[in-house]
Order: sequence, then C-alpha cells, then structure tokens
Amino acid sequence: MTPGEIAMAIAMGVLLIAGGYAIAYRAGRNREREREPSEAALFAGHADADAVDGERRMLAMLEEAVIVTDSSANVLVANEAAIERGLSVDGLIVDAGIRDLVQEAAQSDAAVERELELARDSQRLHVAVTAQCTADDRVTVVCADTGYRRSVDRVRRDFVTNVSHELKTPVGAIMLLAETIDDAGDDVDMIRHFAARIGVEAKRLDGLVRRLIELGRMHGDRATTRRTVDARELVRQAIIDTEVTAGARHTMVRMRDDAGENHPLPVTVDAAAVHIALKNLVENAINYSPEHAEVTVEVSRGEDQARIRVVDHGIGIPRQLQGRIFERFYRVDPARSRLTGGTGLGLSIASHHILANQGKLEVWSKPGEGSTFTVMLPLAMRDDDTPCNRDADAEGDPDGTGKEADR
Repeated sequence: MTPGEIAMAIAMGVLLIAGGYAIAYRAGRNREREREPSEAALFAGHADADAVDGERRMLAMLEEAVIVTDSSANVLVANEAAIERGLSVDGLIVDAGIRDLVQEAAQSDAAVERELELARDSQRLHVAVTAQCTADDRVTVVCADTGYRRSVDRVRRDFVTNVSHELKTPVGAIMLLAETIDDAGDDVDMIRHFAARIGVEAKRLDGLVRRLIELGRMHGDRATTRRTVDARELVRQAIIDTEVTAGARHTMVRMRDDAGENHPLPVTVDAAAVHIALKNLVENAINYSPEHAEVTVEVSRGEDQARIRVVDHGIGIPRQLQGRIFERFYRVDPARSRLTGGTGLGLSIASHHILANQGKLEVWSKPGEGSTFTVMLPLAMRDDDTPCNRDADAEGDPDGTGKEADR
C-alpha cells in the first residue's frame, strides 16, 4: 500500500469515528429531552410523572386538609382530607373566608395565617388556615383542625376552675373559724368547738390535695411495677386503711369470701394502684351510707377473673346520674360531700386504675336501697394460657348479676 493510500484509510477511519460520536450525541440528547419534566408539579415548577404521583401520595397521607389553587381560588388539587371535610367541592373552595385568604396570599410574598370557624351541617368546624403563594399563579392552602385543641383547653380550664373552687371552700372555712376563735376570748368550750371544725376542714383540704397528687401521678410518666398478688390481700389492706373513716361513722366493714380460702385468686396488677382504687370504693360506700350501717366487700371467682363487689345500703344513685359518677369532681349529693369531705375525685381515680390494669368497673344502684360497685380483674395466666389454680367447680357469681338478683 502506498503512502497515499495509507493516509486515505486513516482519514476515512477518523471520519467514521467522528460520525459515530455525532450519532451517539444526538441519541443522548433525544433521550435527555424525553426525560425532561413535562408535567406541572403540584406545588411549583414541573416534574416527571413519577414525581407528581409521589406528591399526590404524600398529600393523601396527611391529616391536614391541603388544597392547591390558582390565584382566583380555583382548585387544582385537593387531598382526601379536604374533600372529606367539605372544604373542596367540585373543584371549588366552599368557604368564602378561605377564598379571601387565597386571594390575599396570591398578592403577597409571605404566608397568610388565620383561624376560621366553618359551618358544616349542624356543626361548627374550627380550623387554622395557612395560605402561601408557592409559584406564579399557584397558592397552597393548609387547613388544620383545631377542635381537639380547643376541647383540651376547655377541659384544662374547667379543671383549674373546679380545683380552685374546691380549694377555696375549706381554706375560706379555716380562715373564718380562726377569726371566730380569736373573738371567742376565754370561752374554752367555744374554742374547742371551732378548733374541731378547723380539724375537719383541714382534713378535707388534705384529702383534696392527696387526690390531686394521685391525679398527677396517673397522667405522669411514672413507671408501674406489676406483680402477682392474691386479690384477697388487696381487699384486706383496703379495709384496714379505711378503719379510721369507718370508725368515725360507726360503720362496720366486713369481707365475705365466696371463692373459698383453698382457691387463690392471683391477679397480675400494679398492686399500689389497685389498692388505691379499692380503698376509694370502700371509703365511698362508707361516706354515702348512714351511720351505724354495714358495708360488705365480697370476693368471688368468675370465669377467668377475680370479682370484688363493694356493697352498701346507703342513699343510692338515680339511674340517670349513674353515667356521670366517674367524671372528675362530679358528686351526686354535693351537700353530703361537704359534710363527709368528699372531693368528687375518688371514683374517677378508681375507674382509671382499674381500667389501666385491664379490669372492669361496673355500678348497680337504686335510690333508697344502696349501691354495688363491681371490680373484675383477669386472673393471672400460666404458660399454657389458662388461669392459675382454676377451680372447675367454683361457684362464685358466673353471670355477674348477683347484686341485681339479691335485690
């Protein structure tokens, strides 16, 4: 091959390589153009179809209602929360207040925030609305329901009001009695009488403070220690701890064991909490029974559970009020509670502790005949998932209607 032919071959090779690179470059550019975002993103700019689909899935996961509109408040995108709450219907924002907020945000660079009250059927919906312009001719609106927060704030205000009222009564009485003692001079009998009254009010104040401390513990982060104990021991200790209250009212509190001493009633519970619950129930029975009455605490075995019934023959509770007796500070007879030092917290605390230990607390009552509070706690289980020491012939009260049947 001559030098000319060699040069010609080299030149042809270079041209072929250059042509290949050119073709590859054009193909790559075509693929790049195909991958370039061609769909309008939900909030701003453009994105590919997968990205837009991801945005839609993200909106569907949010509890807050989210609406994307144009500057004229026409809905472009609304998530399920916005549709379910009736904020967006047929591509339109229903509430005029939100529409005004959208138009205000479209003319501003900053976010616009406002709390609105919206009418929904027969209810009022309270929402915190934030609107912001996220792109040219596009506004994003986020509506957060503030109804729960308002409910919590209302409960907190009511609680503070109730506590203040309950504290004010004994404190005011103590102050008045102290002034009366000061005016009594050398009258020893009067001084003793009013000093005794101060003791009563101080005891009532002490009871309220202890109950409030227990409420704080209930809702705190206190670690609980569960252990297996015999339900009878919890009952015995509760009766022992109410001896002073029972003695002051000349009330006999007795325990009746219907399960049989040879058949343990093991329960795995926070023993301190259940003890407080049972003590409160026994004290409640004593305080709402006449003097020289009798309160019975019955222990029996139900199906897979230990059953404890606190039975009194006191004033009873009307049926229409029985649904409220576990509310904080609620008292069926406020006048009687003032005499006995009741705070309206005992049953609420008892109910909380029983439920927290996977138990149940039920009430039967009839005015003039008395009340029965029934605590049911699950029996401790063995490794084979059967109740410990289960007695197939235990009679107890399997149908749970013993009180009603007795009366």
